[in-house]
Amino acid sequence: MTPEIQHLHQTIAQGIYDELPPDGWSTARYQFLAITRFFEENGTYQSSDGQQRSFVVEDEVSDAFRELRGKMAAINEKGHAWYTCIVDITPDGNFKLDFVYDELPSFKVIPSADKWDDEFRTYPRPELKSHAPTQPNS
Repeated sequence: MTPEIQHLHQTIAQGIYDELPPDGWSTARYQFLAITRFFEENGTYQSSDGQQRSFVVEDEVSDAFRELRGKMAAINEKGHAWYTCIVDITPDGNFKLDFVYDELPSFKVIPSADKWDDEFRTYPRPELKSHAPTQPNS
């Protein structure tokens, strides 16, 4: 891992942590789903009363995710970019990032065909291209 990528990991984790309550939660998870010109994100944390709560991060963190995706693809031996990044954080500040490279993201809103075309031009994945969902009524 390059120092720049390590710094982006820390920026993302800190940005997520900063959006969480100062106490009263046990675990948090943030998901960032992306292709080149489209992304979705969401976070949840388990509060001490057992409730699942939702949250989102500041734009700077979203920008860091998008930058991280490109930087990691640049050093990937096959030039592949990840599609989903899952960040797990605990109240003591420990964090773990997991990346999904071989499954297309499960977007709630389906990106347009031109956005998928741009993705596969930028990061060719012929084995996955036929699996890209199409928008309803297109």
